[in-house]
Amino acid sequence: MPTVTTTPAPSPQRPPLRGVGKLLLRAFLLSLPFSTVVGSYLLLDPFQVLYHYDNYTVQVIPNRDYVSTQTFVNNYPQRPYQSFILGNSRTLAFRVSDWVKYTHDPLSFHYDALAESLFGVWKKLQFLEDQGSKLRHVLIVCDQQLLAQTQDVDAHLFRKDPRLTGELPFRFQLSFFKAYLANYFFFHYWRLKATGAVTPGMEAMFNTRGGGFAPVTNDMLLTEVEQMIATDSMGFYAHNPGLPPRPAQAPVSPAVIGPEALRQLLAIRRILERHHTDYHFVISPLYAQEPLNPADVACLVRTFGPEHVHDFSGVNELTRYPGHYYEESHYRPLVGRKIMQLIYAKDSTGGGPRRAAGH
Repeated sequence: MPTVTTTPAPSPQRPPLRGVGKLLLRAFLLSLPFSTVVGSYLLLDPFQVLYHYDNYTVQVIPNRDYVSTQTFVNNYPQRPYQSFILGNSRTLAFRVSDWVKYTHDPLSFHYDALAESLFGVWKKLQFLEDQGSKLRHVLIVCDQQLLAQTQDVDAHLFRKDPRLTGELPFRFQLSFFKAYLANYFFFHYWRLKATGAVTPGMEAMFNTRGGGFAPVTNDMLLTEVEQMIATDSMGFYAHNPGLPPRPAQAPVSPAVIGPEALRQLLAIRRILERHHTDYHFVISPLYAQEPLNPADVACLVRTFGPEHVHDFSGVNELTRYPGHYYEESHYRPLVGRKIMQLIYAKDSTGGGPRRAAGH
């Protein structure tokens, strides 16, 4: 029988080690820019959400919801707060130092958020109740925008702290890293750190008017702006582009309280009733003089009672004077002091503040 010889199949050729090394080197070089960006984010923590801080700076506009919640958590073991000011950034007109003159409660805290929502106010009250706070006094500053928003949002500056909503912390953190990459924010931030200059067009992401947060009460303070007004009020407003002409008659705002908003309002009322809270709703006196829709005002009055709802929207003695405002969106602490005086005056009735404001 003939012998059959077989030739072994050639083993598959492997790329030389030198070729693999070149590929790895190329991959490493390509990853360097991204690695640098990631490393800078972890090192610099521009939004102050990665690490613990006793005090927060305002060089980059922060997520105020997170800052307020973390400041509360930092201080609560030593200062068990039991009175709270809630609302959006317009609450900067209501300082705890002014409020305690009427509540006589030094354990008071300013628990606001940028572009606050009705959802956010509800979740904060739930959170405070879960922490064991007594909720002695509550002042809720609202407007049409706040009442219209009944769910969380994705934007990193405005989303709720995950301790309030139960959201996975990773998703919360990821939104900030995405914001670091978006529109090359990291480059503009590096420029700011190196030169102190804000890139034109990026003012919405960086603080350009000073101020800060009080470490104990969490009040927002615009000390430099107030000093500018005190030094030269005529000059400040002559060069202030934030106060445009107002229409002869502002339109009434659209009604925004629907079924979900009403459900959240009722949930807020139940929390306040459980704690026998002395509470008040303030409808903000906005520069545009737009009255809150009568249907929304009526809903708030039905839900909480006329003695708890104080409508300062529309045309009145607070909104007539441009000097009561920093710019179109925010009114000054002197307005907040006047409102608190009207609300907490002994002769104030349910309709008193509204009439006193010029309605």
